Amino acid sequence: MGELLKVEMTEKLNLDKYSNDGWGLSYAAFSALKKAMETLPEIRVIEFGSGFSSQFLLDYAALTQKNLQLDSFDNDAKFKHPDATLVDLVECSQKNYDAMFSAAEVRWDLFKKRWRKPKSRQKNCFYDIRDYPLKSNYNLAIIDGPHGNGRNFAYLILKNRMQDGFILIDDFNHYNFVETASSLLKLEEVTRVELPKDNFVLMKLVSEKGK
Repeated sequence: MGELLKVEMTEKLNLDKYSNDGWGLSYAAFSALKKAMETLPEIRVIEFGSGFSSQFLLDYAALTQKNLQLDSFDNDAKFKHPDATLVDLVECSQKNYDAMFSAAEVRWDLFKKRWRKPKSRQKNCFYDIRDYPLKSNYNLAIIDGPHGNGRNFAYLILKNRMQDGFILIDDFNHYNFVETASSLLKLEEVTRVELPKDNFVLMKLVSEKGK
């Protein structure tokens, strides 16, 4: 399929289909993602937090006939997408959180399973994906979970698993997500939306060749 035809096909993707109550990505975020994906010959995506975004990715791939490899994780059985992997939520102490970021390395032995009910401002939590066979060459990452500052662990995981492509960070201004990501990956900002009910940033990885 020619590139021009692929672009024309994506124009038929009705983004209103993915409208939600605010717990998913916004219309503007889907628009930014679609524009970014148009530049990727194939899509190798890792997604933290599933749902409407997962379906959007699958629909986009089906419409454009692009090869899509999707690794999606969620801890909520009620809201997760059927194609996402259900995983436990784990947490660590602040001391161990600081130690891991000081060493720039995730240590799963420093986590323990979180038994308390998840909440929007939970601390130092992440998905337990220690046994999942992650890829080494993702070119798209969507960071929309879990709740709380623990989303920063995603960047420790991605720093050696992404060499190019894009990272979309939802609710980027809730914590120091952009600062943490930028300290571990060479990034440049593509799109930023910061409104009362919609805030996300799309970042592009800058390869050494592109310097």
